[in-house]
Amino acid sequence: MYAYIEGKVVQKAAAYAVLDVGGIGYRIFTDTFSLNAIRTGETARLYTYLKVAEDDMTLYGFSTQEQKTMFEKLLSISGIGPKAAASVLSVMRVNDIAAAVIANDDKAFTNVPGIGKKTAQRLVLELKEKVDFEDAVGGGPDMTEIAQDAAAEAAAALIGLGYNRQEAVAAIAAVRSLGDTAEDLVGLALKRMGK
Repeated sequence: MYAYIEGKVVQKAAAYAVLDVGGIGYRIFTDTFSLNAIRTGETARLYTYLKVAEDDMTLYGFSTQEQKTMFEKLLSISGIGPKAAASVLSVMRVNDIAAAVIANDDKAFTNVPGIGKKTAQRLVLELKEKVDFEDAVGGGPDMTEIAQDAAAEAAAALIGLGYNRQEAVAAIAAVRSLGDTAEDLVGLALKRMGK
């Protein structure tokens, strides 16, 4: 219903902010990163999601469109509600979520309060079809599905070799235009990292 709400930040709490828009105060629940991006007394824009329940309407807002999109992807996972989705986004950035999914790293999600091992495994499994390599590295030119699969496979191979998720994704992102197959990308990434 609302794409975003822009107004003066009149209050910040642990899990929400209140934006004054034309004399109306909107309480918008959000993640830690978005709360840290706004300042009380200043104008802010939050990209919003309206949760309508039988007896309640709740606004969730995010400082970037990418966060809102990931929030909606998280909501599509069985067993994940708005509070859990906002909790994931409070602990992990969008690119970290995508990188964890690509690398099959369900342990990354167990650092989120309220997310246990089974839920983390379900997150990785069900988000596989909803995130791609571009989400992990952010921006850049569109990649074909085959190129995304090769890049994801190459990143997973580097993680299997002992590199952490961020190193693997960054290395593959740097060489992805130079190779067509996962094997090519792994070789190029290892050369680039001096291994």
